[in-house]
Amino acid sequence: MAQGLNVYYDDGHADNPVVITEPEEVRELFVALRGKYSAGSAVLLTIVPVSDPWSSELNAGIDGDVGVLHYSGEDHPEGVYSRSSTPSNAEPVIYYYVTADTEFPPNSEVPVADVEAAVVDYLTTGHRPESVVWQPTRGIHVP
Repeated sequence: MAQGLNVYYDDGHADNPVVITEPEEVRELFVALRGKYSAGSAVLLTIVPVSDPWSSELNAGIDGDVGVLHYSGEDHPEGVYSRSSTPSNAEPVIYYYVTADTEFPPNSEVPVADVEAAVVDYLTTGHRPESVVWQPTRGIHVP
């Protein structure tokens, strides 16, 4: 069941977020963002359901061919981070939501295609994406 998502990544989105309702719109957004933000820009998106923006939140970072994810919701109020199946960033990395720095733990960078797939999963299910492996901030595997 697809739901609508509000996507924020620019200071102009406070009152006018990008609204995504179809998987193809996720792909189009990722193409546009990868064209707008070069590798090294580490842009961070905040994504929430249109119908209930306080129920859960997915943060999706894009930095060239890699990205990061953070999910929090009623099922994971403390939040969980993406975890690469192969060693990736050995140290914490910073992604930027407008001008705010957000730190992600070691091994949280995954291929950008996995980030895109997770956003599609979130759009279609309304739940924590199951298409990626998750870790809490302490680095312990989360099923």
